[in-house]
Amino acid sequence: MEKDLYFIDESSKIIFALVELSGRIQMDLLGIGRIHYINRDVSKNWYEETKNKIINSKHPKLTEAMTELEKLYKGMK
Repeated sequence: MEKDLYFIDESSKIIFALVELSGRIQMDLLGIGRIHYINRDVSKNWYEETKNKIINSKHPKLTEAMTELEKLYKGMK
């Protein structure tokens, strides 16, 4: 895997995308596509994987990121 030049780790990248971005750019960075809004299993798997990647982070914006993650996921159902 190539070293990310902009983020310390993957959880920081995900938290940044959830908290600081919106729209198409956010969806691209988080790997969200149309299928996530069509297929409930795909959206559930994405949600669980994303949650597991950030849940143990010590990032100061973790709570805000979790709230945004929940909002995104609810929009997919």
